[in-house]
Amino acid sequence: MLDDALKNYTRENVYPFHMPGHKRHMNFGVDPYQVDITEIEGFDNLHEPEGILLEMTKRIERLYHSGESFLLVNGSTSGNLTAIFSATDWGDEIIIGRNCHKSVYHAAELRRLKVWYTKPEVDEKGMVTGTPMEEYERAIRLHPKAKAVVITSPTYEGMMEPVEAVAELAHKNGMLLIVDGAHGAHLGFHPYFPKSPLELGADMVIMSLHKTLPSMTQTAVLHINKDAEVESWKVKKYEAMFQSSSPSYVLMYSIARCIGFLEQGESEFDVYKNNLESFYEDCEKLKHIKVECKKGQDPGKLVLDTTKANISGYQLQQRLRESYGIELEMASFYYALAMTSVMDTEGGFSRLKNALFEIDATCQKREGALVALGDCYHIGEKREELFTAAEQPRVLCPVCEAVGKIAGGMISIYPPAVPLLVPGEIIEKEMIQMILQAREAGLTINGLELQKDGREAVSVIVN
Repeated sequence: MLDDALKNYTRENVYPFHMPGHKRHMNFGVDPYQVDITEIEGFDNLHEPEGILLEMTKRIERLYHSGESFLLVNGSTSGNLTAIFSATDWGDEIIIGRNCHKSVYHAAELRRLKVWYTKPEVDEKGMVTGTPMEEYERAIRLHPKAKAVVITSPTYEGMMEPVEAVAELAHKNGMLLIVDGAHGAHLGFHPYFPKSPLELGADMVIMSLHKTLPSMTQTAVLHINKDAEVESWKVKKYEAMFQSSSPSYVLMYSIARCIGFLEQGESEFDVYKNNLESFYEDCEKLKHIKVECKKGQDPGKLVLDTTKANISGYQLQQRLRESYGIELEMASFYYALAMTSVMDTEGGFSRLKNALFEIDATCQKREGALVALGDCYHIGEKREELFTAAEQPRVLCPVCEAVGKIAGGMISIYPPAVPLLVPGEIIEKEMIQMILQAREAGLTINGLELQKDGREAVSVIVN
C-alpha cells in the first residue's frame, strides 16, 4: 500500500538527494488536512486573484524581477503548455530543442504546430553539454516563420544554454524565446549560481519551485519578462485552462512558505554555497569516480561521473541506495545525478562524500573504451507532423523490427522524460540502439508496450 510504503521510507532514514527541494525538512511541514480548503470568503481565487493570492504573486514578481508572474499548482508542465499556447496560434511553426521535456512536445501536438528542432551536443557519458549558437542560427535561418524558440536551461544536469545570445537572435527575427527553466527556480538568488534566464532576456520562463527550493511537488511559476511582447490576457486564459479549477490550497500554502524563505534566505544560500564548495574540493581526491562542475553549469547538480571507473551510473545509484541509504535523483549509462537544494545539510553532503570514497576504493580503472552510445537526440526523417501522427491508426511492432517504420507513439527515458522516438518520424537504427542500450543499463523507459508473446514493442503508424 502506498501509505505504508511512504511511512516506511521516512522511517528508514534514507537521505534524499532527489527532488522535492524541501528535502522533507520539518520547518516547512504542516498537517495538509488543516490547510486543505477551497475558495471560501477571504482566501481569494487563483484564477481571478484580487486579495492574498494577488499579493503573493506581486511578491514573486519582486523576487524574480519579472513583469508579471503566475502561480502554478499543476507543475511546470502546465507552464510549458500555457507559454506555448500563448506564443502561437493554431497551425503556426515553432522551433524547439530536441532535448525538451515531453510536455513541450505535447503542447505542440495540442496546438497543431509544425515543429522544427535544434540539436544539442552530447558528451561521452550521454549527457547534454549544450547547444552551439550555430545550431540556433541554422534553425532560425531555415525556418523564419517560426513564432517562438523553446529551449531547456538549465537542463536536468544543470547545463546552461546561451540564453542571452539566443534571446537576441530570436528577437531580431521576430520570435519569442520560451525557456523551460524548471530546474532553475533558485537561480538569481546568489552570485555563486548562474544567472536566471529571465535576467538574460527570455520572454517567458517556467520554473518548478519544488525542484530546487523548499516547496511541495507540483508547485511552479510562469514569468513574463518586463520587456516581452506577450499578450498577458492569453497567458491568463491558458493558465486557467491547463490548471485545475479547484487549485490546492495545500500547494499554495507551500508556495507562500517558499516565498517567505526566499525573502529572508540570503544567509541560507551562503551556507549552501559553502557546503557545495567543500564537497567539490574534497571529492577532487577521488581516484575513479569523478565529481566536477563545468564552467557555467549549476553547481547544485552533482554529476557523479563513472566514465573512468568500472561501474555504471546505474550500479552506483544502486550501491548508494542499498548500502548507504542515499537515494539519488537519477542514473544513466556513465553517470548518476544527485540533486541538491538550499535545504541540504552539511551532514547530508558528508554522508554522500564518505559513501563515494568507500565505493571509489572498491572500484578499478575502467579498461578499454566506453561503449559507443546511440544518439539520444537523433532527429529522424519527418513523415507526419506530431498532431497528424497522433490521429493515424497504429499497431505494435517488436522493438528490433521497427527500423524503417513511422513512430506512432513517444518513447522516452525517464527521467528526464525527453523523447527518443517522436511520433511521425522514421524509426532509425540509432534510435533502436539507444532503446536497447537503455534497457540493458537498467534505465526506466516510458512508452514501450508488451505484446501477447511477451516481447517489448513500439507503436508504429500503419502504412
